[in-house]
Amino acid sequence: MVVGENGLIKKAEQARDAYENSSKKEEEGLDSMAEEYDYLMELRKLPQGPTGKPLVEGLTEIQKRTVKAEDKYRKGVTVPKGFKVVPECGTTVNDGIVIEDEDGNQFVWVPCTEDQYKKHEYKSPKVDDTKGSTPDSGENPWKTHQYRQYKDWQEESNVETNTKSVKDNGGFYIGRYEAGVPDNASFSVNNKSNKETMPYYTESNSNGNKSKNVTEENGTKLKPVSKQGVQAWNYINQTNAVEVSKNMYDGVEGSYGVISQLIDGIAWDRTVDWLSGSYTQIASESSNYGNYINDSTELAKDVLYAQHVYTWVKSGQTGKSGWVYANKYKKGKPKLGEEYLTDTEERLKYNSADYTDGDQYNLITHTMTKRIELSTGAVDNFKLKNIYDMAGNMWEWTTETGRHSTTNPNETTGIKYSVKRGGSFNGSGSDFPVSFCSGNDATTTTSFYHGFRVVLYVK
Repeated sequence: MVVGENGLIKKAEQARDAYENSSKKEEEGLDSMAEEYDYLMELRKLPQGPTGKPLVEGLTEIQKRTVKAEDKYRKGVTVPKGFKVVPECGTTVNDGIVIEDEDGNQFVWVPCTEDQYKKHEYKSPKVDDTKGSTPDSGENPWKTHQYRQYKDWQEESNVETNTKSVKDNGGFYIGRYEAGVPDNASFSVNNKSNKETMPYYTESNSNGNKSKNVTEENGTKLKPVSKQGVQAWNYINQTNAVEVSKNMYDGVEGSYGVISQLIDGIAWDRTVDWLSGSYTQIASESSNYGNYINDSTELAKDVLYAQHVYTWVKSGQTGKSGWVYANKYKKGKPKLGEEYLTDTEERLKYNSADYTDGDQYNLITHTMTKRIELSTGAVDNFKLKNIYDMAGNMWEWTTETGRHSTTNPNETTGIKYSVKRGGSFNGSGSDFPVSFCSGNDATTTTSFYHGFRVVLYVK
């Protein structure tokens, strides 16, 4: 009775352990309460907004907790754990509140209610727009292309979870910049092995270049960056863009109060709707707000860029047409837009080491124009409410997919397509404004004008 498995001594030991565990949990709970109290007291020392919440401009240190804040107009902003506010970029929701993590990645707050978190509703009838661009009717017409007629489009993001986050927090965060290449990637110009030569990496392994269409290297997951002045991560297919977007804050449990993902069509439409409130024509005409071929801006500061050449056969000549890709990135002040090349020297500049496959073409038989691919956030004029390059530069993948035929909205195929948004440096801002949707590229497609953007939902 005293020493057996159910004896008095054993029961006493169990009671002692239970008491010690209970005391330990109680102490931990008290410590947690004390820590929470101290943190609340720190928040109380910050400037307070009209309703008693901390003013957003006061949250300039990396936050230990997710904080509900507000601007001076009582507009709410949820600043997630692991981020700080960058007040020099703006201190009101209408400016575009910018947050930053400890590594310098930046995102912009998009205010949104549960009712606003939905796809754009076109005012005009759903006419057949499978073969071309169809402007919507209404005060602020959007444009669509090979998109609305298909019956099977679906969001592959977690819409239910995202909607709950929007409802609880009053909005979400969009990448301030197009997704950029991380420094540790073999194809980054900032990689120590590339800093001098700055090679341009293509979708293949030609010329010793490694593909950008990867999600990890040497067993390490690659995480995109949202920073200014880095090379945009192109030549990546939609499937891999989904994975690396998730990687950005995955695996750092407890450090950040967000979930990262590739932008979905709902978040894109809500962002465009929000921007349209201040820039009334961008949904139908984005030429002044992005890197397009019909822009002729001459940059005043040095930026990282790549110059590509497009060529077609002159009348009466024979041969093939196509792209002459850049062979390296450069730093300089390029003139944007489409520009005809007129170099008549014996050794033409597009046959030099600056380009790949340049020997296939010459100005005698071909007409040639250049296209400029810019690094992220290169031009301040292409910023809307602190968000750069949603229009132009790179087509941006979304999570919206379907398996339809691109010629018949009611016919299904084994090919999985994804919606891309916003136009690129290979089109015009009139034809491909920020609202533009296209769904005729497979999720496995890669090209030098396909990129992506990350969004954050607060946990």
